[in-house]
Amino acid sequence: MADEPLQPLPTPAESSIASAPPFEINRGALLWVAIIALIVAVFAAGYSYRQLGNVKRESAQRLAELQQAVTTANDTANRADAEARAARQQAAVVEARLAEEQGQREALEQLYSDLSRGRDEAVLVEVERLITVAAQELQLSGNVATALAALQTADARLSRSDNARFVPLRRMLARDIERLKAAPAVDFTGMALKLDQLASSVDSWPLLAAVTTAPTPATASTGDSAVPSTPSGWWQRQWRALLSELGEYRDLVRIRHVDSPDSVLLDAQQQTLVRQQLRLRLLNARQALLARNDRLFRADLSEAQALMARYVDLRSAPAAGALALMKQLASTALSVELPTISDSMAAVRAVRTPPASPGR
Repeated sequence: MADEPLQPLPTPAESSIASAPPFEINRGALLWVAIIALIVAVFAAGYSYRQLGNVKRESAQRLAELQQAVTTANDTANRADAEARAARQQAAVVEARLAEEQGQREALEQLYSDLSRGRDEAVLVEVERLITVAAQELQLSGNVATALAALQTADARLSRSDNARFVPLRRMLARDIERLKAAPAVDFTGMALKLDQLASSVDSWPLLAAVTTAPTPATASTGDSAVPSTPSGWWQRQWRALLSELGEYRDLVRIRHVDSPDSVLLDAQQQTLVRQQLRLRLLNARQALLARNDRLFRADLSEAQALMARYVDLRSAPAAGALALMKQLASTALSVELPTISDSMAAVRAVRTPPASPGR
């Protein structure tokens, strides 16, 4: 206890306050506190109400703005959706048009392909026909010129097409064309036509037995030219007077030299038989020509020439021309080795034959 500090003694005022009741001291303070608190509360409530109004207005404004934004967004979304639908519709239309154009293009390509195949097939048919004509000309008549022209026409027809399938065919055609150009040119068709012409003109050749004794201009001129060539006109006058007196008798007798006396003793039937034999020999020569039988061809022409020399009056221009033509034909060699065009024929048939499918 000795260590505790000493406490001061309370004053009379402090003793009175301390001795007063606590309720009386806190009432006034609490009243002021309450008033102040009320005032503060009122101001706080007013401030809060004002702030709440501001918040409500701001919230309403923000809500309106948000609704406007939502509306705008909805409108934008609707427009975007409409634009998307329109774009999809346009895309569908474009796709439909593209599909239609694709179909049309494929149809056109198919049509062009069909037309090309049809055109190429028509070209091949024509080329095969020309090659066949050339082969027939070489085989039947040996006409190299016609066969060459046919092959050249076929090659020209193929040259107007750019189809690569035709290249081997054109190569074969070029080879056969060169072979025909190098072959000897013998116009068998022309020779056959000349023989036909000779056979049809047999009846126009005068026979020795059919020559009449009628005076001819040549005879009259010969008689006139027999007047002696004297400087005196008296002899000419006497000679003409004598000729005029003997004029109706001078042509009764005609002297002519013939190698075969029996050729002038033919009656009408025998003359017809001679003409028939001449015509038959010429036609046989034509058949031998077409058959490329050189031996029979020359033999028939030799017989025809012998008949003409024996029975035909060769002083006649048609008969003399016919005999010269026979000699010309007989001098032509028929045994000519002509080339074949089998390579071109095989090539065109190979092009026309479609390739076999792998499944077969």
